[in-house]
Amino acid sequence: MEDFGSEGWLAAVRAAAEALPEVPGCSVRARLEISGGPGGPCRLGVVIRDGRLVELSPGRPAESDCTVTCSAADAAAILRGELDPAVAYMQGRLKLEGAYERVLFGLRPVVGSVAFAAFAESVRACSGGDCS
Repeated sequence: MEDFGSEGWLAAVRAAAEALPEVPGCSVRARLEISGGPGGPCRLGVVIRDGRLVELSPGRPAESDCTVTCSAADAAAILRGELDPAVAYMQGRLKLEGAYERVLFGLRPVVGSVAFAAFAESVRACSGGDCS
């Protein structure tokens, strides 16, 4: 188990993402701001190209299409499939600035897939601390 946001956790997430299939057109460069985690706030840069995670790095990326902000508990609920990102957005639990449609609608084929469910389970399994 790795601490959420640590280098070991990032490496485990990158490794789990290798199993995600290509989904042409499902692409976004995002800045993630996750609050309330075991180690405090977590800032990540994420690049998804054609459904594949091609970059995951700590800190704020130089370029991004949008910024996604939520609590660690809500991020964990989304990963568990218990919270739809669109519902979280409408409830104000997931904040999006910039190209929100790429996150809410453009990634649906990825997030709704069986492969993503397996990826999410791998991420939960490697995550230390209780984010829920």
